[in-house]
Amino acid sequence: MTISALPDAAPAPTPWTGRGSILAFGVELNVVRVCLLEEVGGVHRVAAWHTLPRRKEASLAATAAELCRHIGGRIGRVLFDEETGAPFLHSDDAVRYPPLEHVTVAASPRPHVRVWIAGLSPTQSMAAAYEALSSSPAHVIGYTVYGADLSITQLTDALLTTAPDMLVIVGGFDDADPATHRALVDLSRAFGLALSRLAPAQRPAVVYAGNRWAAPHVAEAVQSAGGGSVEAVVNVQPAPGVVQKTALAQACTFHYWRLSRRTAGFRELSRWVTPPGHITSQESVFAQLVRAWMELHKLDELHGLYCAPLWWQHVWATRGQPGVQVRFVEPQTRPPTLDEWPPLQLVSGEWPTALWPQPDLYWWDRSGMAPMVAAVGQSAPHAMLQTLRTDLLPFFAPDADPNK
Repeated sequence: MTISALPDAAPAPTPWTGRGSILAFGVELNVVRVCLLEEVGGVHRVAAWHTLPRRKEASLAATAAELCRHIGGRIGRVLFDEETGAPFLHSDDAVRYPPLEHVTVAASPRPHVRVWIAGLSPTQSMAAAYEALSSSPAHVIGYTVYGADLSITQLTDALLTTAPDMLVIVGGFDDADPATHRALVDLSRAFGLALSRLAPAQRPAVVYAGNRWAAPHVAEAVQSAGGGSVEAVVNVQPAPGVVQKTALAQACTFHYWRLSRRTAGFRELSRWVTPPGHITSQESVFAQLVRAWMELHKLDELHGLYCAPLWWQHVWATRGQPGVQVRFVEPQTRPPTLDEWPPLQLVSGEWPTALWPQPDLYWWDRSGMAPMVAAVGQSAPHAMLQTLRTDLLPFFAPDADPNK
């Protein structure tokens, strides 16, 4: 493994010019944050930031607008256009009232997807499904194992009580023999009948990730019973000892995003984002950050951690391999599966030193703002890099100055 040292601290501040100003919003479960990036001495820096708690009676856009007014009042600058109801992007007098150049948003406004798993074997496909879902924003709240004593009434009561966002049905290796489909079809029909007793607004999304040859029969069983549509993805365990996690994890991630878009003010906030950027989740942009940081510093691999309020997201990037490995865990935990991961070298949030001792070489964003600032990379990659290097992700090493 090799490390490239970061440059020295940014040049001494010079008077602000207003050029290239960027407003970065970050939405979390309980708070909304904003960070103003400005060019100082040729380098983008964090000029101001503020956080407000989310209130039930206020939409995300309303809270974000309040943040703009607060920071604008503090630094004596217009950041919010009251006429358009959006950040101040256009000005008739750019000298006296300089506009913003870009607006970005990284938003994870809701808890993880509540998932109920149904399958044929708790030690085969259901275990594989659980492993796949640990790579996505999922919270498994219950499970059902197929059996002759399956009760529609009990299933209905369980769904009403736990209110899952997603039902995942799994089971069987990929086998075209109709005899291997019967149990899956029976299980799916039972859940279809249970779902039919719920109001449409109460029904979870249904995802099937079992024997691919049984997929059309499973979908027909659920639909004919009145349970609604079924999304079929790649079997999580198509053969003994083979686990395919990606498709189910992606289905859960996409559903999290669909649910997030229902949050009051989310769509309005997404319209504030300036091209070529788009609204994204904190977790998605953090995963991209870890991979980009590995490439930037010519590392063989990099293990990063984002400490969100209700979950921790571990990301492992490896040179020469596409994508990254992702693992969501409960806060203040270190599952045994992470023992095979490399040392933790990048953290956004409070470093869990009791679980992950700091290595000799590492980067640490104490503020937890690295994901929202990383979203700036969609529109202004150099500004993002300058801000992360200078203000948020300082390089720590035995011979490095932590203040640089």
